[in-house]
Amino acid sequence: IACADAIWRRHIKSSESDGEPTDLMSYISRLRPYERNKILTNPTFRQLHEVITQVGIVLRLDAWRVEVSRRYPKYPSLEAWAKSNPTWEELIEIANKMLKNFVMGPDLSREFRKKPSQRDKVFEKTKSYHKDFLLYEETSYSMNHGDFGRLDSCFSEWMFYFMGCGKASYAQEILRYLENMYIIYPKPLAKAIHMNSLVNPTGRKDHFRGVDWVIEHNKLYMKRIFGESESTHTVKRMIEASPLIEIYKDVQEQFEDLFSLSHKTSQDSPEEMKLTFQKLQEYMQRYQTNCLTPGRESEHELIDTMGMGISKLTKTIEKARKKWKAGHAAQERLENMSRKSQFNMEVDPGSSDSEIREESESDFSESSSDEEEEVIRIGHDDVSLFVDEAFE
Repeated sequence: IACADAIWRRHIKSSESDGEPTDLMSYISRLRPYERNKILTNPTFRQLHEVITQVGIVLRLDAWRVEVSRRYPKYPSLEAWAKSNPTWEELIEIANKMLKNFVMGPDLSREFRKKPSQRDKVFEKTKSYHKDFLLYEETSYSMNHGDFGRLDSCFSEWMFYFMGCGKASYAQEILRYLENMYIIYPKPLAKAIHMNSLVNPTGRKDHFRGVDWVIEHNKLYMKRIFGESESTHTVKRMIEASPLIEIYKDVQEQFEDLFSLSHKTSQDSPEEMKLTFQKLQEYMQRYQTNCLTPGRESEHELIDTMGMGISKLTKTIEKARKKWKAGHAAQERLENMSRKSQFNMEVDPGSSDSEIREESESDFSESSSDEEEEVIRIGHDDVSLFVDEAFE
């Protein structure tokens, strides 16, 4: 949900309602013309998930059409080339080449530094669409398949993305999670957390879910569906019925099968999108979405979300590190003062309290000046973006 909202903030919320023909909202209007205002103002997660997936499919199909027509001019269309039965090695080689040509690289500022006559702002937006949609689909794929290693690698990208689009709390939590899993926690503990972060309650292929989703699902059945009502809707009743949730589900399914109730769910069948995809691809082909045209301008400037996120997160980490070091230095000064006071009392029990206090204050002023200079000299650590173990 957070990933879809981040893409919406960057590519939809930041753009105008009446955008250019190559803006993301223009593509969405071709797919869902009656949901345009809803998606532009306050979309649901399901709406965003579907439009991101569907627009991404058509964008990649059009990119394949452009690359295949450049390599094999004798084929009039992508379908004609597919009928020639290309080899798997050939597909991999073309896909790797397309990754370099059609997906935005990590350094967007390199594109901004080019001369206006060399830049194609429309193609830059298209490349950023490819990158964000592929990252979103890879995250969804890794969660559905229970691939927590791939999921963590996606988190390292989303961390900066969230920070750049204003979701700072998500970015900081991901940073703390990755830091704990790969730096602080012992490997056996990190492995145990990994193995229990995604579960498959149904046992079906590609149906892994987060543990929090399973817990909320069980709460729904315990509190609402099988939690009784009115006077019997009590905590004691919920606790007693909680171990029987699966039995209740099984009994309900048996009754549905017994009475031949075919419509047992409210989920709709998959949409038939072939003609809609074809119209959207023709629209992209008409405006040369995936073609590089130097000098092409765009009214809406692309936001360097990753660059902004890296800069903001780095400053936040450095600020927190300096704050911790200053607090740690103050704690050490207090401990030194306490030790010095005890030592003076043991060495010279007859000395007055005023003499000890004056000596402690002089030591405190000297140590505080030294520690303040040390904090000021702290610079940026280029080794890693993670906070060291002492920070925790």
